[in-house]
Amino acid sequence: MNWRKIHKVFIGVAVCTVLASCNQDLEFDLPDPDSRIVVDGWIENGSQAKVFLTANSPYFATIDSASLRDLVLSRAKVTIDDGENSEVLILRKDNRYFPPYYYAGNDIFGESGKTYTLTAEYGGKKVLAETSIPEPVSIDTSYFVLLEGEDSLGYLVLEFRDPPEEKNYYRIFTQRLGLDDKFISAFIMAINDQYFPGGKIRLSLFRAPETYLSTKDDNYFRIGETTVIKLSTIDRASFEFWNSYQDELLNATNPFASSLSEIKSNITGDGYGIWSGYGSTVDTVFASGQ
Repeated sequence: MNWRKIHKVFIGVAVCTVLASCNQDLEFDLPDPDSRIVVDGWIENGSQAKVFLTANSPYFATIDSASLRDLVLSRAKVTIDDGENSEVLILRKDNRYFPPYYYAGNDIFGESGKTYTLTAEYGGKKVLAETSIPEPVSIDTSYFVLLEGEDSLGYLVLEFRDPPEEKNYYRIFTQRLGLDDKFISAFIMAINDQYFPGGKIRLSLFRAPETYLSTKDDNYFRIGETTVIKLSTIDRASFEFWNSYQDELLNATNPFASSLSEIKSNITGDGYGIWSGYGSTVDTVFASGQ
């Protein structure tokens, strides 16, 4: 993930568009931002940590696959601590992701109820973050719904019961077997139980792009596909990050909207981003027209 304040990028683009209608040529000489570490990391129940580290970039920098590769911080020291043990993570390459480099753990596995501290150091900069893994919530059922008037396209439905005794936050992912290399976030990146505390939740799921550099516009599932749905409980800080991040993405694609808000990060020190704990359960859906 290339971290920027997306609303400032949009404002800059809008200003340039207006000025382009004038005859006078203007040049902007903007200073480069202070160097920061950008974090996109998580640890899930039963799995080791994954942490992607990149550098930040100027607001008007070109964003493409080549520039994103150049931002990867491949010589950082990344450590996690679960209160009992600590581990230095190892840099690995995995072409399922882009950029394809991340820091991974070997010895510490995620457990529900535990808290995990992340430390990352690079080029004299240091960031810290803390997250916990909430108890997973079981999926009651999931199924495919064919769109009216279509012979193959549809969406998925997920049903589960929200625990009534506490405030809960969720992320949902899908992976089409044989088609997707990894789990991809559902179109809505994060939800909470504000409107259904302690009740049965029924959600319609649509596909989101694998990355926001993608030009594909296909939000539906198809008959014949087998999809694994992952329901992940998260803490409040993780919800606030993904909710505010999605708001900025929506504002950046709306020519009539802008935002003066900050994306809410749980990273402290010389950086931005998110360090999340996921308490996950999965279910498998075969898309049938019956």
